[in-house]
Amino acid sequence: MRRFVTTALFLTAFAAPSAWAADGTSGEQLLPMPPERVWRAVQQALADRGADHAEVLVLDGARYEARLRPEALAGADLRLDVDWDTRTGGTRLRWSATAPEAQAHAAAWVQRLAERAGRLRASNQLCRGPHPTAEEIEAAQIEIPASCEYSTGHFSTALFELEKCGDFDTALQIMADCVKRRHAGGLIRLSQYFDLGYGVPKRPERVVEFLRLAMDSDNEGYARLARLHYATALHFGLGVAPDRAAARRLFEDLAREGQADAQEFLRLGHHGAWLRPDGQRFRDTPAASSAAAVSRDDSGNDMSYGAFVNSDKRIKCLYGYAADKTGDHAAAVRIFEDCISRWNDPYSIIWLSHLLENGHGVPRDLPRAVQLLRRGAEHPDTSGYATLARYHYGMALAQGQGVPADPEQARHWLRRAAQEGLGEAREALARLDAGPDNRAHAR
Repeated sequence: MRRFVTTALFLTAFAAPSAWAADGTSGEQLLPMPPERVWRAVQQALADRGADHAEVLVLDGARYEARLRPEALAGADLRLDVDWDTRTGGTRLRWSATAPEAQAHAAAWVQRLAERAGRLRASNQLCRGPHPTAEEIEAAQIEIPASCEYSTGHFSTALFELEKCGDFDTALQIMADCVKRRHAGGLIRLSQYFDLGYGVPKRPERVVEFLRLAMDSDNEGYARLARLHYATALHFGLGVAPDRAAARRLFEDLAREGQADAQEFLRLGHHGAWLRPDGQRFRDTPAASSAAAVSRDDSGNDMSYGAFVNSDKRIKCLYGYAADKTGDHAAAVRIFEDCISRWNDPYSIIWLSHLLENGHGVPRDLPRAVQLLRRGAEHPDTSGYATLARYHYGMALAQGQGVPADPEQARHWLRRAAQEGLGEAREALARLDAGPDNRAHAR
């Protein structure tokens, strides 16, 4: 298990000036933890029958918004807004009181809330549970900066592991750096955080905010995907006022560029690139549909991972991760095994080796995990997941995990990964070259 160490980030704000600017009856605080933890503190305060107890007038657990009547405010109401701060990667907590004379009591109530949030632990951090032992913490050492600047394949895998462990403290620090760097892949993933509520509130308007930033990226592949999602938002009115004429122009432009999902949308009135939280496609009700001809065959319309277990389409490989994340390890193994057999897919190789290493859905089998990593390391690709496989295979050889230790072969594969741009491989080589005492800390 890896540990992702964050670094302090001092970022420029990209959002418009807050409408909650502090005045006599309102205020704003920046907190270093993610919004999900601050919202848990709100819920705890509401359940507490002590001095912080408040009557609930409105409570929106999806958007992290509340209107309360704390006993200390003597009849005045307190409005809370818990959101993510792009500058710091933490929480922007905004509040307002309905009566000027309650301002001091409201500020004190919010301060106690902030202190309560600061005492809460991160949920399931590093997959060690809420109370890891000292030995477990010590066994989880690797230093990876909270940054978007390393290779896209490794960046994606780092986020997947952080999300699976519930470590949104680190994930959202990385996302703050993605906003600073205008990293299109990170911005699209951040929009999904706000769509699904991963450590942040579910806010469609923020989904659209980050899609718009990603649309202007120099990375044409990600920019095209962002335009597809933004066109979908415009068509269905997701976080933005619906504008079907503008949406259709975007879909048509993308279709002319060969974007398959845009072509599918123009043909059927829906596509599978952006799904509802229940795994189904966004689509019009029959009365609102303007598609000229919509297929009556719904056999392929269930876009949850279950629809891909037996699919012969390579896109299924991406859904193996979704199956694993929901706890259906058996389905994940079937998807990854098939993708490796059909396409020698490096992404599937990495994830199946991870499952075998940890015994998720299959018996723990370190030798086979390493055999898969070698297969991935020998893949002809020179970037992304093949590079990552070379790094992990080199580390297995360096540590003798599932394979006899072989420092020279370890250096060979780590050197290849380093030449392909993976900074962690360069650091591991430096530690190996420093002497045998450092090999145990190379991972």
